[in-house]
Amino acid sequence: MQISSTFRDPRLRRRGRWILLSMLIGVVSGLGAILFDLLFHLSQWALLGKIGRFSPPGAPLEGGEAFGPDNAWWLPVSLAVGGLLSGALVYFLAPEAAGHGTDSVIKSFHHQLGKMRKRVAPIKAISSAITIGSGGSAGREGPIAQIGASFGSFLGSALKLTHHDRRILMMAGMAGGIGSIFRAPLGASFFAAEVLYSKPEFEYEVLLPGLISAITGYSIYSSYAGWGYLFDVPEISFHQPRHLAIYAVLGVACALFGAIYTKFFYFVRDQIFKPMPGPAWIKPAIGATALGLIAVAFPQALGMGYGYIQQAIDGSLTIQFLLLFAAIKIVATSLTISSGGSGGVFGPSLVIGGALGAAFGQGFAELLPGWAPEPAACVMVGMGGFLAGVAKTPFAAVIMVMEMTGSYGLLVPSLLVAATAYLCLPLAVRLYENQVPARPDSPAHTGSFATDILRNLTVRDCLDQSESRGRTISADTPFDQLINLMASGKQTVYPIVSDDDKLLGELSLEDIRRVLLETEDERPEIAGDVMRSVVGPLTPDDKLTLAARLLASRQSDTVIVVDNINDQHVVALLSRRELILAYGREMVRLKETDLRDDVVKQEPF
Repeated sequence: MQISSTFRDPRLRRRGRWILLSMLIGVVSGLGAILFDLLFHLSQWALLGKIGRFSPPGAPLEGGEAFGPDNAWWLPVSLAVGGLLSGALVYFLAPEAAGHGTDSVIKSFHHQLGKMRKRVAPIKAISSAITIGSGGSAGREGPIAQIGASFGSFLGSALKLTHHDRRILMMAGMAGGIGSIFRAPLGASFFAAEVLYSKPEFEYEVLLPGLISAITGYSIYSSYAGWGYLFDVPEISFHQPRHLAIYAVLGVACALFGAIYTKFFYFVRDQIFKPMPGPAWIKPAIGATALGLIAVAFPQALGMGYGYIQQAIDGSLTIQFLLLFAAIKIVATSLTISSGGSGGVFGPSLVIGGALGAAFGQGFAELLPGWAPEPAACVMVGMGGFLAGVAKTPFAAVIMVMEMTGSYGLLVPSLLVAATAYLCLPLAVRLYENQVPARPDSPAHTGSFATDILRNLTVRDCLDQSESRGRTISADTPFDQLINLMASGKQTVYPIVSDDDKLLGELSLEDIRRVLLETEDERPEIAGDVMRSVVGPLTPDDKLTLAARLLASRQSDTVIVVDNINDQHVVALLSRRELILAYGREMVRLKETDLRDDVVKQEPF
């Protein structure tokens, strides 16, 4: 009997539904990763392979034969063709698929109720496969994240779930996609929960659905693409405390390179391609052609670059090459994505960090033989540290790199480098510009935090409900008449105005009480003699957060509102009661909006 009643518990049934939905999203994410992998290899064979006669080395687990280029001058042609195809596909069918997809998912979570157009995922997948397959420097996580997130969003809408639940399913889809393609289910679930905020904060409700989705997707994708770690890494572990000082310096270096990366990335977008004349769909081809010209001299700039990181782990690359590779990879990724090309920035960040860590490790090994950590260890630690700084995901970055490489023995230095890089980079210096600082700053949590409610309301919202602007008093009003006026009214604060109705000061009941305690000879003759400076004043466009601070800083319960700061004509009095009523009305409105199924009409596929 007790067991039967337990299974009828609605809370258990709700949890069971979340498990099933998360697994379903994981299935679609894993299959989506397989489909994207096929599209990518087809595109690479047709564009970079057949036209450019080049195939860059890949990660060991992914296989593929590296060759060429036979004639480097064909590389700009391959990239230009890919840029034209990708640009036309995106800008004529789904403009929001341009750029890096993870940031689009973050934006959807915070600002679009977790809703994504159905056509975005397939367009993003095809255009990204073309961009990367033609030689563009971009990552696979962007399109994969959007495939999983788009299905999670669709499922939430189809089942008529609340905005909150749809957002959670969308992020579970992101975790499923990233966990599949990088073979890092735990790190992907942490990434989906952590990447929404630039401060070290998590959307904790995403963690378990994201983990279930990522495990499911990882299992399906690995059954197709192979099991194991993405990179072949020797047995390395941390066992020398003296290495921590060197690792801390590496963290600072990751932060410095990360600042250059993010600044240059958005400089190319905002200062070069945005103001560039001409149709938007042409710009990805222009960026791709520029990258192709660089590739004539340095073909290693093309593609995802994982093969070169494996070579760095093996110790077969020089310091000079690694530093040049990291610098050119920053330029290559900026030209590919900032021009409007489609792809991710997560993968290139890992590659840049790995190359930087390898150069750093080799340099210290030559300077301090016997004291420095192994260069291969610095590759893994650099990957996680660099990503932690630019993506603002210190925990997820460390976990993902360990899952991708099997370098669990480097947990301690990885955490140190990630924390150092994260703390050395200001919150504003980040790759994902749609991140918000913390949960209270997200519109997704408006209605859960009182500060959010007041921040989204203005004084005007209170005035719309106010019946009277209150009573004003002329500065030359006799004091005896002033006492009678205040005794017969209910106001606690009276604005003192000039003949042209301009605010001069204010009087409160407390001010009058103090004056009445004085002798008649000491009492003022007119209101202007006893008025004091105004607290505030407020204007109709001021946020209610400011009004709350002003009311909290004074004894009386009223603040004067003027039309504007320059003219200062009194328009109303705002009381604590009106502020509380406005807060209550907005709270009710937001909660009702979030609980009912007011699905916004979306464009058909």
